[in-house]
Amino acid sequence: MYNRESILQNLNSENYYIDKHSLDLFLSDWKIDSIYEDESGLEFYDDLSLDKIKKGISLKSQGYSDEQIISKLNKMEAKIEKSSEPVQPILVKDYLEPSVEQDIEEKEEEHVVTDLTPQPEKSFTLDVSSQTLQMLAEAVAKKISDDITNSDMAKRLIEAGGYKRDNEIMAKQIKELLEHNKELSERIEHLENTHSKTFWKRIWGHK
Repeated sequence: MYNRESILQNLNSENYYIDKHSLDLFLSDWKIDSIYEDESGLEFYDDLSLDKIKKGISLKSQGYSDEQIISKLNKMEAKIEKSSEPVQPILVKDYLEPSVEQDIEEKEEEHVVTDLTPQPEKSFTLDVSSQTLQMLAEAVAKKISDDITNSDMAKRLIEAGGYKRDNEIMAKQIKELLEHNKELSERIEHLENTHSKTFWKRIWGHK
């Protein structure tokens, strides 16, 4: 902020050579009001006030009347205030036919959208966000599946499954061999018994 003394210093540093009396007249004639006044009555002005004073002095030197200067300064202020206003977002729905807008709203209701940013107005962003979330979910699921498949644990489980199957096959073969050996043992025992009986019959018969 500037008081009148600092305004004079600024003007003189930029070759606007005016005195305190002329400054007081300019502020009064061009209706440039202060933005703040302290308890002692000292008035303060902002950057816009300083710019208006410089513009007014320039117009005065070109022969403009005080009324013309006031008009141009007001236009300058309005233009600056307009340029400083925040840009309002353009909503797609404002340019759609009612039937198209209704169709979009119905589609939006079919999706559950998670968004931490408040959405004061509905737009295509809602529907696109739901599709994007679905794509991300599918990509994450595929990544997790690939990681599990390619992990060392998965490989060990697969190998363990292979070993288990091999063990089952070997156990089955051993069981078959044991049963076959049992049959052979029974046949041998049967043959031995038959041979023994024949041998003794021959002996006893010979006697």
